[in-house]
Amino acid sequence: MSEFPVREDTASLELWSARMRVLLSRALDVASEHDLPAVLQQIVEGAAEVAGARYAAIGVDDAEKQDGAHSADEALIMALAAFAASAIENAELVTAERVHADAVARQVAAEESERARRDVLAAVIAAQESERARVSRDLHDDIGQALTSVLLGLRLIEGPAQNEPDDDLVRRVDELRQLVVDALRRTRRLAFELRPTVLDDVGLAPALARLVADTAERSGLIVDAVVDSAPALGEMPPEVATAVYRVVQEALTNVVRHARATNASVAVTAAAGRLRTLVEDDGIGFDPTGPVSGHLGLKGMKERAELVGGTVRVVSTPGSGTTVVLEVPIA
Repeated sequence: MSEFPVREDTASLELWSARMRVLLSRALDVASEHDLPAVLQQIVEGAAEVAGARYAAIGVDDAEKQDGAHSADEALIMALAAFAASAIENAELVTAERVHADAVARQVAAEESERARRDVLAAVIAAQESERARVSRDLHDDIGQALTSVLLGLRLIEGPAQNEPDDDLVRRVDELRQLVVDALRRTRRLAFELRPTVLDDVGLAPALARLVADTAERSGLIVDAVVDSAPALGEMPPEVATAVYRVVQEALTNVVRHARATNASVAVTAAAGRLRTLVEDDGIGFDPTGPVSGHLGLKGMKERAELVGGTVRVVSTPGSGTTVVLEVPIA
């Protein structure tokens, strides 16, 4: 390794001392920089000043090459290079940390945004279910009872009217009674669709059985239902039962409205702490990735499932029917 030459004359010593001060000053400047282009610029300027040169340049390569014989100027520049190497490494580390910190910040922001979105969605759905329950109770208790009272009143006058020779009066009373019966049936069905009391009273399995029966009666579809009788179905949290019920309800609604199917089925099984629900039909199918899927409530089904830790998958191709697969944890 080369050593710094010893200068005997005073002028040379003063010059050497001055250049050493420049070296240390420039080394401190280089070490204080954390931006790589600025570090390289400081190195070039420092090398020119330390060597007393009018021009200096730097080349960035993968390895340093030494010729073994250094002049005093080269020794000073090599000393500066040692500081420079450390500064470059430090600058690169700082840059890497900045990149990492930015990535972490973006990830945290994205997670916070997703958490906030899920919280808002959960609150909205909870509010919707609460409002559905309230309207369902009003329909069942107020309107349902009022229509029932009308029926009782019609029965009081139906008997005497049949004894009168006025056939037109009898016919009108009978028509009115049929209208009231139909209105009462529709009111009860709407109340059930809004919030089935059976879901709250006796659980998911009976509620799904009632839903399947009503769908078949209303649409003319042949709908089969196989619901596991495992105890876990009756022990799941209310929000999970509601999510499963709503996904099945939406899937059957899509079958009735869009599938042009003649047969459908609902199968619910529970095993290994998970509930798996399949809703299948033999209809015309569709492309789940196409724009039409946005009108089928698929997003709402997936959001409801995600809020209880579950997933919804739709399998369909044009002409081959559709299968909706829901999976949620229940333990």
